[in-house]
Amino acid sequence: MKVLRLQVLWILAFLLSAGADPFVGIWKLDPHMSKFTPGDPSLMVATMQIESTGNGLKSTVSGADGEGLANNMTFSCTLDGTPCKVKASVPMRGAAAVDTISLQRVDDHTIRATGLKNGKLVYSDHRVVSADGETLTVIRNGTTPEGRKYQSKVVLTRSR
Repeated sequence: MKVLRLQVLWILAFLLSAGADPFVGIWKLDPHMSKFTPGDPSLMVATMQIESTGNGLKSTVSGADGEGLANNMTFSCTLDGTPCKVKASVPMRGAAAVDTISLQRVDDHTIRATGLKNGKLVYSDHRVVSADGETLTVIRNGTTPEGRKYQSKVVLTRSR
């Protein structure tokens, strides 16, 4: 009887985790694995909490860019590329500030994202969660407000 209960619990745990979105969790910037070109938008610190909303994801981001400008924002997007509004605790500043984001699911572990400010593309991301679910890598192609193009690699590790 004890073995049967353990088997049932194991099966339930497997079924519950099988449907979980690999993006859901708390992610922290790994500055040693991330790559930013000097002069391009970068991050000093960042924490991202991603939650499932049923048909999309809600992200709460807290961070400071390479110039020390703090930006805290929340957005809830469906995963079909429909733009959603960014809600910031204070007006966002810095080269990577956006007011609209869209998310498009490519596969279970990949999302394409775009960030816009006043209707103008600021960046496009290729976001991938590793097979083991412990690393979120973001390859960002962006354009600074001065019109200079850049590419950065942002690596976050799962905190929870």
